[in-house]
This record gives sequence, structure tokens and C-alpha cells, in this order.
Amino acid sequence: MNEIEKKVYEVLHNLNWLMEGHDSFAELIKVKGNKVVLRCVGYCAECESNCIEVAFKERMPDIELIIRHSAAFKKENKKTKIREL
Repeated sequence: MNEIEKKVYEVLHNLNWLMEGHDSFAELIKVKGNKVVLRCVGYCAECESNCIEVAFKERMPDIELIIRHSAAFKKENKKTKIREL
């Protein structure tokens, strides 16, 4: 594990305990050079506060952060909301 991956895992550890309260999480997909690809699942993926981006920008300003959102989770939640109505 290289230094960038270690730092990414530290930031994710600090974020995920907060995201769990919103039925969400983020995970590392890959690191290539200074590009970091994450997958974000849950309500936080669509949040306007951009907590994930802000946390990484503050702690790792030299990386290019790419966040992929999980469409499957969004579809599942839409179905659940429809059933609840």
C-alpha cells in the first residue's frame, strides 16, 4: 500500500462513521498516480454539502478526486419510497 492509499483510507475512516448515520458509505476503488477513484453509496452521494469532496480537498489537496455514485442503491431507495407512500 502506497502513501496516497494510506491517506485515502484515513480520510475514509473519518468520513464513514459520519456517513453511516445517513445510511451511506464511501470506498476506495483505485489509485493511479494522483487520481483517486471512490464509490459513494447512499443518500450522501446526492448531498449538496459535498462533505466527501471537502474532506479530501482539505487533507489531500494534490489529488484529483473522482467519485462514482451507485445507481443500484438509488433505484432501490426509490422503490422503497414508492412502497411507503
